[in-house]
Amino acid sequence: MSGPHEGSIGAKLLHPRRSLGTRYRVQAERFLQNGSDSDLVWAEQMASKSVLHDFTDPRNWKVLVRARIELGDDGGVFSCLRDLFSVLGRDPALTDLLQDVDMLEHGEAILAEALRIDPLDPDQWIKEEKPIEEFLAKVRSLDFTDPRANLLYSRRLERILSTGMEEEYLVHAPILLSQRPLNHEAWTKLGRIHERRGESDRAWHCYDQAQVAYPPCGEKDRYMERMAGAMDGGSRKPWSRPPVESRAAFLEGLQRFANVEGPTEPQEQEEDPEEEDDPVRSLISEGRLNEAFFLARRRAAEGQEGAEQLLSEISGLM
Repeated sequence: MSGPHEGSIGAKLLHPRRSLGTRYRVQAERFLQNGSDSDLVWAEQMASKSVLHDFTDPRNWKVLVRARIELGDDGGVFSCLRDLFSVLGRDPALTDLLQDVDMLEHGEAILAEALRIDPLDPDQWIKEEKPIEEFLAKVRSLDFTDPRANLLYSRRLERILSTGMEEEYLVHAPILLSQRPLNHEAWTKLGRIHERRGESDRAWHCYDQAQVAYPPCGEKDRYMERMAGAMDGGSRKPWSRPPVESRAAFLEGLQRFANVEGPTEPQEQEEDPEEEDDPVRSLISEGRLNEAFFLARRRAAEGQEGAEQLLSEISGLM
């Protein structure tokens, strides 16, 4: 089983490439300096690519808005701001309040203020001493299926961990991971914290998730070896991997976290009898892949026939 293909847009979003982002931004700035109509079109295209390759650099957003203003593209500026607010985890309803604002006149100021209040750099963000409880409330309530928002908030949560707020990290990291379940590195980090705290079953669950997301990492296997070695020393009571019931409960909790609110308007489509009978297939057809992933994982943990194949199919879609 594998995660997103390295060449896919999803992979680019999950792993910002600063060098490419910078290269396209510099090219955009050169075209903007030239100022001809054709150069402005090229500037907008280069700026769009700079944001695509590195959404974490505020300079890329600024040059994109500037290029669209120079082109007189009011709707394009609004679209850019809406995209940024999605990355920042803002409520989409609040973004709609800007629809009647003259973006050609006020777009750059709105962008600058948004980046000042909510820095993209997690190190700068933690220095701002933002109210931590307000941030944690957002993690508990917002939709982080946008991988960019998920990555941004994950990095901020790591900075909170670095200040010693371990309990808060352990509570909120699984919420973000439930909406980005193939992030094997974050699962491994969570597992190591639980292992250090002596929480063996929770550590195993996290390492198990890491290895399902990326089998070559082998984190669960190495953990089992460490536990077996500790038992051989005779200083600790025997340990075995968590029972099926424990694994099912863990995955059910993640499935609940992944249950973000979907579209409110009814979708008219022909019902597939197979999907109606199978909740996993229904979730896949509705685009709720994270929930489908954890439900299929529960089935695999319980030994249900065909669950592993279904899980592999869902992972290929994520």
